[in-house]
Amino acid sequence: MEYSINTHSTDDAEDLFIVAKERLLDINDWREGHTYTLTDGHKRKAHRNAHSGDFIKINTDTWVYINKIQYDDYHDIAGESITMFMSTESDTESMHTVAINRVGKVLTVQGFNLSFCQDAVGFLKGLIATEEYAIAS
Repeated sequence: MEYSINTHSTDDAEDLFIVAKERLLDINDWREGHTYTLTDGHKRKAHRNAHSGDFIKINTDTWVYINKIQYDDYHDIAGESITMFMSTESDTESMHTVAINRVGKVLTVQGFNLSFCQDAVGFLKGLIATEEYAIAS
């Protein structure tokens, strides 16, 4: 799944990327039908942004491991990206991925294999959409 927003300016896209990145890393504030809780690597509740090696507890029975969070800055194309790679405890071989990319004035969110989300479309759109920059249905 992929959704994009064309902003009015590169500055707007940079600002929106920062908002989307914070939304992605603020697990405790994720809302889309489940209750998400960020925990550290020892499964103790954490009140901070996500780090590689943390877990996400979904409702009371599902655990998702954050394998890696990768940020890249591409000066040559005026872009940047942040990607979160995750796996569930019940299936450590399947990778679940969310990527937010900015190139110039365009912001894109991509989601792959988000089976743990009740509403993956709403979740992805909610990461990058704002009042000013909505995503058409």
